[in-house]
Amino acid sequence: MIRNKTVVLLLVCFVSVMLVSCQKDKQNKKVDSKENVDPLAMESELAILALDGRVESGKGSVALDWVTPFEAATGCKVKAVELNSNDLFVTTLARKQFDLVIAEDSFLPSEILQKIDFSRIRSFKNLDTRFSNISTVQKQIALPLHWKLIKPIPPSTGSFLEIESTHLLTNAKNPNCAYAWMEWTLSPKVQADIAAALDTIPVVPAACVGNELLGDEACKLRATETPVDVTQAE
Repeated sequence: MIRNKTVVLLLVCFVSVMLVSCQKDKQNKKVDSKENVDPLAMESELAILALDGRVESGKGSVALDWVTPFEAATGCKVKAVELNSNDLFVTTLARKQFDLVIAEDSFLPSEILQKIDFSRIRSFKNLDTRFSNISTVQKQIALPLHWKLIKPIPPSTGSFLEIESTHLLTNAKNPNCAYAWMEWTLSPKVQADIAAALDTIPVVPAACVGNELLGDEACKLRATETPVDVTQAE
């Protein structure tokens, strides 16, 4: 009887040890799987809110398509909502979730924006130096995209730059695709295509030459264009 009890006890101990060992193996496998996940892996899609013409996929003109090659290169499917007025940004953001917003800084409440890690954007170093010290870039809540010069009609004075930027939202679900898009839109080809489509000027100087759509003189001409009524630009 004593011998039988000893055998049973040994069997219980053996089973207990095996269960503990298996549990540890499972835990280790979970840890290993987490460690093997690439934190920079692209998500499946990217949601962007912008004015018309900022997210072109060739539908209006085959010559204007910087979405399709981006999707092919990254695997991020771009889902864009484009507006026809700056005044619609706040109400649209309240109804739907986005990762990025392309807009002038003044049309967005600062509390919905998260800091952009410029170290993740290799082409940030190519930005026109005029934009490096503007307040929103210093605060890291805006990445300039394109600009134009506003020259008021007399008697108003004081020309100023109207800058449109890309902003990363605090509730962005697809940050890796968002950073990939920001990098993509600072490439000279895309910069020039955007400027050509919108009659603006690239924020990357290298984009001002060598692009068939923009032309080599466009940046210089657009920086000295005919004055406009500042009240219409506001």
